[in-house]
Amino acid sequence: MARPKNDKARILGPYPKRDGFRIIHVKRSGDREYLVFPTEEAARQAIAALQQELHRPEKTIREALKDYETFMRDEKGNKESSIDQTGRKLRRFFDDLDLALIDLTPIKAETLYTAMRTSKRKPQRRNPLPDGAIPVPGAEPKTVSVDYHRNALAEAKTFLRWCVKKKWLSSNPLDDVEGIGKRNHGKEQLRIDEARKWIAKAVELAEAGEDGAVAAMMTLLLGIRCSEVVSRVVRDLDDEGRLLWIPDSKTAKGRRTLAVPDELRPFLLELAKSKSPTDLLFGYHDRAWPRAWVQRICEEAGVPVVTAHGNRGLHGTLSIEAGVTPRAVADALGHESFQQTTARSYVQPGALGRAQQQRALTLLQGGKKAGAVAG
Repeated sequence: MARPKNDKARILGPYPKRDGFRIIHVKRSGDREYLVFPTEEAARQAIAALQQELHRPEKTIREALKDYETFMRDEKGNKESSIDQTGRKLRRFFDDLDLALIDLTPIKAETLYTAMRTSKRKPQRRNPLPDGAIPVPGAEPKTVSVDYHRNALAEAKTFLRWCVKKKWLSSNPLDDVEGIGKRNHGKEQLRIDEARKWIAKAVELAEAGEDGAVAAMMTLLLGIRCSEVVSRVVRDLDDEGRLLWIPDSKTAKGRRTLAVPDELRPFLLELAKSKSPTDLLFGYHDRAWPRAWVQRICEEAGVPVVTAHGNRGLHGTLSIEAGVTPRAVADALGHESFQQTTARSYVQPGALGRAQQQRALTLLQGGKKAGAVAG
């Protein structure tokens, strides 16, 4: 429930002064704001606006977030995983969920963003602990990444804009708060020799019965998202394991069908055995599971530790260098735009240029003319 109105909140005036007419806005906190207007009419108009603000329903952030999640589910049609992720991020951004929305001033909003971007996150273990193992204290918590706190700020701005539309706020207190720091477009990727070692280790673990290694291989060999890995059901594996359907995704372009590489096909067919068509291929796991396995394989293969996102990027880089058109690479990764998403955050700089250079050399050496590379 919204908290009861604070009797201290009121508007006093207007009082004639030498430089115009003054009103006093006594806020719920007891603080006073002094406002001066050139005419009595302007002062009375300001009083009327402030009085309307005082009588606005005192929706708390907690209540508004609950209604926002219902809106995302029922009207926007967002997935439960997306709603959950947004909700967790917003609850972390707004440290006092029982604060009334109308008490969320621009100064308070900027303070919340400062607290978010300077907060710490506990590092996650790259390898799952063996059964019965006792956790050993790890490294010191790290400050949240620029991408994380700027994404949280963007989510909070969108949420408060929605609150303005619902007339719970007269304006968005985060409108003038700007994200700080440069985003990290693209994640570190393995080199080709390192990727071969990684695949060899992943196959070794998969043959030993580690399903997590199969899930991790899908991020590199198919270039799919971790959420897409864990949400695949048996019937998505089609044509005797040659095709993998992804009928639902975060974007329209994300709905696609991919050819399954020969290295991966027998492992996926084995996982599908004795399961119903609608059963999850890997059983229930969250998207952190393949992420952890990608990094575990890196460590066991003795290569630099990269992320599942980096594996998706390497898939795109190698596809471009192998001569696949940019549009086809973007489609395979489920991106709306090659230039805005694939080239900016996935494919390594220079990959497209190297592919074009190789085509030019092939032509100079008398080879067959390759298809033009579309931008």
